[in-house]
Amino acid sequence: MLRRYFTVLFSPRSPGACATRIVLLITTVVVLSFALGLIHTPTTKIVEKERDLNPNSKPFIPDTAPYFPVDQPVVVRFTSNLTRQNGGKKEACPLPRLELHDPAIMSFYVKHPRIKCDVEPNWVLLHAGRFIILPEAVEKHGKIECDLYPVVKNSDFKVDEQAPLRNVANGTRFENDFYRISCVAKDGAKYENYHAGIRYDEKVQSRPVPESKTGLNLDVIMIGLDSTSRLAWRRHLPLTRDYFTSTLGGVELEGYNILGDGTPAAIMPILIGKREEELPEARRGYSGAKPVDSFPWIWKEFRDAGYAVAWGEDDAHLGTFQYRLLGFSEQPTDHYYRYFSLALEPHYKDNKPFCVGSRPRHLVLQDYMREMYYMYPNRRKWIFSFQSELSHQDNNNLSKMDDDFYEHIKRLHEEGFLDNAILIMMADHGARFSKVRATAQGKQEERLPYFGIRFPEWFKKKYPEIIQNVLKNSKRLTTPFDIHETFHDILNFTGTGPADISKRGVSLFKEIPPNRDCSSAEVDPHWCACMEWVDLNMKDPILDRLTEKILETFNNYTEPHRDLCAKLSIDKLISAKALKVMDAVLKFKDTSDGGRGRFGKMDDTTQHTSILYQIIFQTTPGAGLFEVTLTHRLKEDQIILEKKDVSRANKYGNAAACIETQDAFLRPYCYCKST
Repeated sequence: MLRRYFTVLFSPRSPGACATRIVLLITTVVVLSFALGLIHTPTTKIVEKERDLNPNSKPFIPDTAPYFPVDQPVVVRFTSNLTRQNGGKKEACPLPRLELHDPAIMSFYVKHPRIKCDVEPNWVLLHAGRFIILPEAVEKHGKIECDLYPVVKNSDFKVDEQAPLRNVANGTRFENDFYRISCVAKDGAKYENYHAGIRYDEKVQSRPVPESKTGLNLDVIMIGLDSTSRLAWRRHLPLTRDYFTSTLGGVELEGYNILGDGTPAAIMPILIGKREEELPEARRGYSGAKPVDSFPWIWKEFRDAGYAVAWGEDDAHLGTFQYRLLGFSEQPTDHYYRYFSLALEPHYKDNKPFCVGSRPRHLVLQDYMREMYYMYPNRRKWIFSFQSELSHQDNNNLSKMDDDFYEHIKRLHEEGFLDNAILIMMADHGARFSKVRATAQGKQEERLPYFGIRFPEWFKKKYPEIIQNVLKNSKRLTTPFDIHETFHDILNFTGTGPADISKRGVSLFKEIPPNRDCSSAEVDPHWCACMEWVDLNMKDPILDRLTEKILETFNNYTEPHRDLCAKLSIDKLISAKALKVMDAVLKFKDTSDGGRGRFGKMDDTTQHTSILYQIIFQTTPGAGLFEVTLTHRLKEDQIILEKKDVSRANKYGNAAACIETQDAFLRPYCYCKST
């Protein structure tokens, strides 16, 4: 019958054929629409006292994988022999040297002003488990009476509104985290808005705390942003970043490398310690798929240790575990922001852009998470908020939140909430959808998201070995698997010895050896940000240009003192290497493995935009031994040598004595004529 259908549909013209095609096409569209849920049949109405807040919420249904039909591609473990010597140790993962103000990326840079919401402040708030009518509103409008409509879960994709609590008194303890609040003032003014707060929960308040002799007794606060590389964070969030690093002493992981494409591929290894394909099937539309409740979430372990746990995202439509996956059947954490996002999204149009009344939406989520400290002042807390709305499509929007984020973490610090907490600020990956990703540096930045970690001052004094290891590890290859193991170490500290890199995930509290590479960390070649050292042929014409640039730079340094310092030339070229982006990174175009974000098409044509060269040579006179790194910008055909990239590898003794008192900087480059 199917063959007959297509035969009629695509047969040559014959009387009535066009009409037949139209009827068949309409019938097909209708049938497929019902099958895929595009046309909704009437459903049972919610009880009269409840309101369906988002009846048209439709989760994304991905196509099956066209390139890997069985969805289990053969994986060849990546191995690399490309290492370099560094102080007698092999450095297996040379990290890329990326420019903060890369010309190709900066051509897309735009700075936006801070988001401005309603001039009149919100009339009410939910604070410390109590409903509060703000005195400023009463002073302006007179007596205020408010009704609270609880927003409650229907499913992970739908929420309901319950019958209202009428004329709720100021200071009343509330029993739900989320409400629509409607108020009328004595002067006739009206107020309506959605509000979020942390309810009093006796079950959590009385949760037993098992005795632990190995736990580090620390809160965990994680603040995540979507699609933000380490350098994009610096470009667009300078206030936040400066406060985090300079005032709070946060440490940034320069070699934090993604494991795949998209948020689930970045977040699941942190929260579960596994890749999506290593877990039970949860993708919508796939055979045997089930919700993700049974996964071994790290918050379950913290909850078992007596912690109060909270997880929330600002964008319900792009939910990490709901966009492609089936989400949760049961509420996963003690406090779960998703239900608020589901209620709020249909009403975005009722507010100024990116606002909820007088508050920016990104701050509403952070306000909610900060309320955990007012509700659980004497209980350990694990808190993870993740925000996509502003940065998912365009990093430039991040500048709209920089002032707010800076003030938020400053408030956390000044109110003492960081005194016993590890603060993590992180991103899932770099930009994926903007023009930035089409550049060579953009592809590298995508693989190097922001990750920063900050410890309390007392912790630094009590565990100096941990701090030293984290500092060392900040220059080494790290992955989301390592963050998962670090969480385990917070609950059960196992010491600060060397990390066992035969395991793909290791705690940041242990020293990661410099010979760790993408193979041992189980990072696939096309996601590996480590650079390739390639030996140059000593007859390569580029060497003439490189050595000319080196000698020109050295001799220009000493030219004002030519009466004292001899002009240098190269006596012996010892080594020449090129440091390039791996071809697999440049060739990678997009994933095609059913949305899991690991494997894909390798037919992109992105070209190298810069190459680093490392030259080791000996000069004459004086037999000075130098190691120099130069950058060749290919588009401009420009060779750059900076002072910080020159290293004198042998002692110069008295050979530079004639210049020592006049200009000590010139000692490595000056061979005194009088020697």
